[in-house]
Amino acid sequence: MKITITNVLKDEVTVSGQTLSREYAENIMLPMLIAQCATVQSRKLEIVKVFAEAGLSLDAVPEAAREYAIDKSEKARLRLRQQAEHEARAECLRVATPRELAQAKADKEARAAAIREHGARVRAASRNSGW
Repeated sequence: MKITITNVLKDEVTVSGQTLSREYAENIMLPMLIAQCATVQSRKLEIVKVFAEAGLSLDAVPEAAREYAIDKSEKARLRLRQQAEHEARAECLRVATPRELAQAKADKEARAAAIREHGARVRAASRNSGW
């Protein structure tokens, strides 16, 4: 069932080419369409999505509206998680630039020099301690 909602005005709306009153579309047509879907969840969500994206009220079908909101938030959460995973994978696969490699090498050498210096101080202190 393909529903297109266009030309949404204050008190009238065009649904699949037919001009209807907004009140009729929201309070009568939407519940009838949802009732026709019975237990087919995907069709219910599709219809509610079309009405919601058109800016029509979903007050006449609170259960379907709640299911749509839950589905929408789950999809948004999934999209955010996939985006985070993608960014993490991209960071793991990123090739370091020559500047970054040189900086890492300099940092490593500076740490090694600090450790050697500390060791030398410890050895010098133990020689002069009188043991």
